[in-house]
Amino acid sequence: MLHLIIYTDLMPDRFSGYTLGPIVLIRPRCRDDQGLLQHELVHVRQFWRTFGLFGIPYWLSRTRRFEYEVEAYREQLKYSPGRQALFARHLARNYDLGITESQALAALTRV
Repeated sequence: MLHLIIYTDLMPDRFSGYTLGPIVLIRPRCRDDQGLLQHELVHVRQFWRTFGLFGIPYWLSRTRRFEYEVEAYREQLKYSPGRQALFARHLARNYDLGITESQALAALTRV
């Protein structure tokens, strides 16, 4: 999977990582956070899986954005066990999804 990782603080303040197509931005202070990197690489895979059209449904559909982020946070949880509540809080507050933390937690922990 083709991708480029750049360590920079040039991204929205509320995020430690951000993905623009195949380009992953990670804050320098998070360079060693393998879970964060894997979360962002899920978004790169989503980009390629949608033939580069990932951003369209992501920004136009709360449902798709929710599905994409749940997939990425579940991957991140593999590297950051025990952080379900924290990730549920991020999911509920940072993505304009119109969901509660309880709903986010249920989605992250659903088998």
